[in-house]
Amino acid sequence: MRDPVAGQSSEPARRAHSTAPVPDLSTLYYRVVRSSLATTIHDETGALALFNAACSGLLGYDAAELASLPSAGILHPHDAPELAAATGRATHSPDGMSRARVRLMRKDHSAVEVDLLLTRVLVGRRRYLMVESTPVVPVASVA
Repeated sequence: MRDPVAGQSSEPARRAHSTAPVPDLSTLYYRVVRSSLATTIHDETGALALFNAACSGLLGYDAAELASLPSAGILHPHDAPELAAATGRATHSPDGMSRARVRLMRKDHSAVEVDLLLTRVLVGRRRYLMVESTPVVPVASVA
């Protein structure tokens, strides 16, 4: 998959906060739930720790369905290497940020292409990965 153009201005880039520490989990929680972008938080093992309502609109699943889905059920299988590389870049880069373009699989089995902004977030001594997804082409929300 192709990376978005380097230096391209985007909504996630304006909202992300690099590796800056977050004082506590409640601050991170409110940042995520108030975001209009489909946003997920993953713990150090990669497990999904938190997601917001925009994820349901993007993918067509309700919250209970999303919480029980493995990541492999959402990511297009051909895009796994791209996401793994972007995760590595965000985890190990000095600024704690990375971008990727991948396809996510919706509940209706269609694919939606998204630009991802992956940001390393520190809460105390714990590291999380925040992933903000912006559809390349707007997706109609599923009620």
